[in-house]
Amino acid sequence: MDTITVLKITQTSEHFLKLDYISPTQGLTYGLLRQSKKSTSTAQADLFDTAEILTEPANISKQKFLKSYTPLRKRSAVGNSYQQLKHACQFANFLLDNVGDVPDPADLYALTTQTLDAFEQKFTPEIILLKTLYRFLKLEGFPIDSGWWQTLSKENQSQAKVLLTTPLSETEESYDLNSVVSVYKHLCQWAHKETELKIKQF
Repeated sequence: MDTITVLKITQTSEHFLKLDYISPTQGLTYGLLRQSKKSTSTAQADLFDTAEILTEPANISKQKFLKSYTPLRKRSAVGNSYQQLKHACQFANFLLDNVGDVPDPADLYALTTQTLDAFEQKFTPEIILLKTLYRFLKLEGFPIDSGWWQTLSKENQSQAKVLLTTPLSETEESYDLNSVVSVYKHLCQWAHKETELKIKQF
C-alpha cells in the first residue's frame, strides 16, 4: 500500500483513467485505474485527492495498474473557485513539467499536500504560489538567499520578507496584490535565468 496525491487525471479509454500522482516514496509516477460503475462518488478518483493505493505487478507492456484506490482526503472545495482551481492546476502542472528524479521525495510530497491544502482553505492563490515556488527552489538546492535575494531592490526585499515569513492565515487582510505579483514575477525571472525550470507566470 502507498499513499499518493493525484495531480492529473486523463481518460485513456472507456474503462481506464490514467492518474499522474506524487508519492512520498516514489516521487512522481502514474498508474492506470479501472473505472467501476459500482463506485460511489466518494470512492471515485478526483483531482487533488490524497488516497491509499495498491498496485499490481507490472505486466509485459510495463504498464502500472492500480488494484485498489481508497480516498483518504478529498479537496473538492478547490474546484468551487475558478481562481483556486486555475492556480492549483498551475502548481500541479509545474511539478509534472519539472520534477524528475527526486533525492528525497518525502519533502516534495509534504510541500505538495501543504500547498493543495492551502488552496482548499481558499487562501490567496497568488501568495500560495509565491511561497511554494520559493520553498521548492530552496528544497532543490538553488541559491535563493545568496542569489535571488541579492537581486531584489530594498523595497522588494522588504515586501518579500513579509510575504514569505507571514503565515497564510495572517496575510489575508494586509497583503497588496501588486506587491505579490511583482515579487513572484521577479522570482520567476530569476529562475528562468538561473535554472532550466519551466514556470508560467500569473
